[in-house]
Amino acid sequence: MMGYSRTTSALALCITSLLALPAYATTPVTSLGELFAIAHESEPGYLAAMANVEASNARTRQAFGAMLPQITATASTNGNRRRYDTVGDDTPTMHDRYHADSNQLSLTQPIWHAANNAALRQAHEAAQQAEYQLEDTEQQLYVKLATAWFDLMQARDEVAFTTAQRDALRAQWEIAQRAQALGVQGEPQAEEAHAKYEEASADEASAELDMSTKLAAVEQWVGPAEDLQQPYYKDDAELPELIGDDLDAWLAQITTRSPAVLAAARAITAADEEIAKQEAGHQPTLDLVASYGQNAQAVGNFPGQAGYNIRTSTIGLQLNIPLYSGGTQSAKVTEALAMRDKARDDMEAARRQAILNVKDAFYGWRAGQAKARAAHIAVASAEKTLAAATQGTEKGLKTEADILAARQQMAGARRDMWKGNYQQLVSYLKLKATLGELSITDVDELDACFVAQKQEAKR
Repeated sequence: MMGYSRTTSALALCITSLLALPAYATTPVTSLGELFAIAHESEPGYLAAMANVEASNARTRQAFGAMLPQITATASTNGNRRRYDTVGDDTPTMHDRYHADSNQLSLTQPIWHAANNAALRQAHEAAQQAEYQLEDTEQQLYVKLATAWFDLMQARDEVAFTTAQRDALRAQWEIAQRAQALGVQGEPQAEEAHAKYEEASADEASAELDMSTKLAAVEQWVGPAEDLQQPYYKDDAELPELIGDDLDAWLAQITTRSPAVLAAARAITAADEEIAKQEAGHQPTLDLVASYGQNAQAVGNFPGQAGYNIRTSTIGLQLNIPLYSGGTQSAKVTEALAMRDKARDDMEAARRQAILNVKDAFYGWRAGQAKARAAHIAVASAEKTLAAATQGTEKGLKTEADILAARQQMAGARRDMWKGNYQQLVSYLKLKATLGELSITDVDELDACFVAQKQEAKR
């Protein structure tokens, strides 16, 4: 696939193996892979897709069973009381009490049922469709959970940035107040610094609320996670080139790899078999029928007759020719034709959505990569600015306000760098999921990009 080995391409998702969720007090760190396992056990959409697979397999067994012999056994036993009157003479009324038993074993073996053959083929196609739907549901579950996780991580970084900005602006406000008291600055400058501090406090509160919203998004996949913690992206970690520059090569794989598209293709084939099944309703059917029965009665059918025990065996062919069903069967054919048209439209919609997903992921990776590179340069620049401000303060050439401004610049650059990296990772997950290549085993290789503790900015 475009010159990239599966091991190399798996690197992008593997970054998540150190993502932490302290679900248990004795287990402070839980990987995203473990979160996937939790979601597998509890996420309703995935469980519904699994149930659909089971139901489809059961329908396949039902369709196959319709082609096998159908054997039935019946038995009855009856107590009878009979009154017998002779018309036209003086014979007295007679009364009988007797017992009667009967049993029968019947066998029907379908020989030619075109509808049964079509139903079996249709069931196989529907089972394959359900498997692809389950695969697609699992892929989307991975993407949704990972996306929610990185969104939460980004929200956490935003909280940290706004908190640092608030603290810096508070310090600047305090400096402005001291300057006003010393007569170096006027009241307007102090009031402006105060207004900026209040605005930063509001930004911090907004960021905290957004983080709570992002946490709720994670909880819908894994359940309550109030004490959730996350690792931190390493400043010196660099993602390898995992996407390449050939978008057409990725797009070319959609029709052969996308689970959503493959499921839609199976739906079309199943719809064709439904048409064949309904059209077979106009055709004759042929069955082999056989039976063995026994009837026993203590007395004959008339008073005074002896009882009997009759055994009967039959075997033969039974032909059924449908002549007229009031237009019902023709309407079923029309319905099946319309459903096939729908299946074709659904496949085209799935193909277009897959194309959009691939392009969105491809361009998202590129955009995130550009952001991360630009932010990396900004971090290096901020480090030099901070170092210069620190040295200048020691020599009396810079003020404490210069150091605060440099630290704000540093915090913003680091936040933007992480944001670009998150965007790259999420985009790659979406690309892999669209092509059905995302798996739990992909979470084992890029964990080195994260550390458990937050790295301090260089001074």
